[in-house]
Amino acid sequence: MIVDGKRRSRHRATFPWWSLRRRPGVGVPILVVVGLLAAVQPAVAASAAPTGATAAPTVSAAGESGSTEAWEPRPDLPGPVVVPRKGTRAAPFTSSTRPVSPKALPGQEKATGNGLRAGTGSAVRSRTAGAEQDADWYCQEQVARRTSVNADADNYSATVEYFAELSCNFYLDYAYGVVGVVDRSAGYDGTLLYVGSPFAFNRYYYGATSGGVRIPGDFYDGGRQVEILFELYLLAPIGTAWGACGPLPGLRYLLCEGLGTDLLHIVLGTGTLDTGLAAPVIRYTALGDSYSAGTGAPPYLGPPNPATCRRANATYSMQIRGDRFRGLPIDRTNLKACHGARISDLTNPRSLEEFAQIEYVKPYTRLVTVTIGGNDLGFAAKLRDCALSDCGGAPLVTPAELQATQVRLVALYQNILSRMRSDGVLAVLSYPAFLPIPGVDPLPTRLGCFGTNATIDTAELTRIAEATAQARDMIAAAVRATGDGRIVFVDAFDAFQGHRVCSDGPWSNGFVISDPEDSFHPNAAGYRAVADRLRQVLGITL
Repeated sequence: MIVDGKRRSRHRATFPWWSLRRRPGVGVPILVVVGLLAAVQPAVAASAAPTGATAAPTVSAAGESGSTEAWEPRPDLPGPVVVPRKGTRAAPFTSSTRPVSPKALPGQEKATGNGLRAGTGSAVRSRTAGAEQDADWYCQEQVARRTSVNADADNYSATVEYFAELSCNFYLDYAYGVVGVVDRSAGYDGTLLYVGSPFAFNRYYYGATSGGVRIPGDFYDGGRQVEILFELYLLAPIGTAWGACGPLPGLRYLLCEGLGTDLLHIVLGTGTLDTGLAAPVIRYTALGDSYSAGTGAPPYLGPPNPATCRRANATYSMQIRGDRFRGLPIDRTNLKACHGARISDLTNPRSLEEFAQIEYVKPYTRLVTVTIGGNDLGFAAKLRDCALSDCGGAPLVTPAELQATQVRLVALYQNILSRMRSDGVLAVLSYPAFLPIPGVDPLPTRLGCFGTNATIDTAELTRIAEATAQARDMIAAAVRATGDGRIVFVDAFDAFQGHRVCSDGPWSNGFVISDPEDSFHPNAAGYRAVADRLRQVLGITL
């Protein structure tokens, strides 16, 4: 968002042209309310006031777009108010903003607006020709408001606009007025979101201000319920005193002090209103290779998903949709992981059908998951060699390969983190050990696991388990090397223990003759197990 044009937005907004009604006995002058004129600056009313009155100044507010930080409103408060004859008063919006009952002196319970005490009209200069001395002297306030929701592919926000006015049927010695917007959403109640520009005048009867604020719903979890506050200092003529904070249609009193004196300090509120923003959610993007795409658990998703990516609804990221993370529901999964992806494929597009995977991590993304690095270590080709020849004589990955991959992973993780919410989480998963581990799992018989045990012997199973563990340790080291507390390592190495290939209830495919690309990838049960491990580590609840 923000206040007074400090940040810009590509959004456009329209500010309404409000007209003022002439009130009996008040004599409101003509006002011109200026629209936004195809910009993001909500303008305010400019009063065609006679000498001695201050025209309402311009207030502006802009939406936030492309920020990498969670939006936290920090509006600047106006300075202390200096009231003639009374001296300096505290800055506006430093008082309590809790509702209070209207207060009135005896006999004034039915007063209109903010009334002077009965019998104190000798020093009052009337706005109406021929007014009698015993006339009722009062001021009234109004706040008109409007809200609208703005949304496109990358932005989601609500605009709150207001027009506030003070009008009296007599000349005040001094008046000051300013408007603010306060958050009334659960958990944010009392947070000041915005303060507009004030008006002030001497020996006049009218003042107004207008403006607006844009609340970025993707960056800020409050702002669903707000209230517009109108704070005023009203100085009555010498020798008079205020007698009542009378009822005002559509407004409630949050502060009323100074009754019985000539200086009335009030805060009025519109009551809580709905901005139209939907409840906040966890925006989630799933990146990576085949172990995140869903390879091994068809059917695969059709267009607009590229067929080569082999994305499936069975994958773990699709299973945590609707679960709760940090108290918020996880929104629909933005699944961009792709079969065969390498580290470079996350920052470079693999096809003309989609952008690079990392481009789908936005400033409002709260959760990202990723599995990557296995293809950079050549696991697919090395497993194929194990199945077709002998790979049991030497380690499948070298220290140099592991070190080079780790360096690239650190840079990738930092890149992802720089693009998402400043309070978001990047969960990095290791690969599960999907084949039996000698010394841990029962070794299968040739007849009991045809197609896997017939081609991969015990020595090769040992090498494969070693390489998977080395990759796990390397990925964990890359996570630590970022030094960023927002990144979480999810160890999935033993997620399939007791359910590895060739077990009675395998959670991973062995060699799949009908579709070799599905070989040695999780099946639907395996992806459920990975989803459960992710829930366990991140504290995700169903």
